[in-house]
Amino acid sequence: MKSKIFLPLMIFYFGIACSQTKENLVEVEKINRYIELIDKDVKSKGFNFSIKGKDKIINYKYWKKGNEIVKISREWKQNNGQFIDTYTDYFLLKNEERVYANQSIIFNKKLDKEMMGGWSCTFWFHKNKVIHTTSLGHGKTEDDSWDYEKEMKENFDYMMKQVQKIEKEKKEIG
Repeated sequence: MKSKIFLPLMIFYFGIACSQTKENLVEVEKINRYIELIDKDVKSKGFNFSIKGKDKIINYKYWKKGNEIVKISREWKQNNGQFIDTYTDYFLLKNEERVYANQSIIFNKKLDKEMMGGWSCTFWFHKNKVIHTTSLGHGKTEDDSWDYEKEMKENFDYMMKQVQKIEKEKKEIG
């Protein structure tokens, strides 16, 4: 009797688990199509600004379509002994919510600028929650304690705050 109930329950359970994955993959495909549209959109306009820190300059770029911010990125270089490390954070937005992000670090030798490796992690979001990730190279993804949801939210919130500050200054001047 137990096996007659157990088998249908297992099928039901795995069916729900697999359907969630299928839903996420469908959402990832929608986001990928949206990325293509935004990247080809000639109506979006790009802006740049830099913020000087105590040991680095962080270069920001953001793109607007009308009044809506659709992309934000930042990049900075850091001296790391024999290497210069280039850090990049990138977010794609739809209706002011994160839908896609990429975080990367590239290691270049100082002497000959040869790229020695790096790390990259890509995130797809649905309703501001990570639904899918891919990662290349050795980096934070190997650390089980890395809370990427928290870090992505904090990075995005900080970057958006910087962009909004620049947008406010532009309105005050113009």
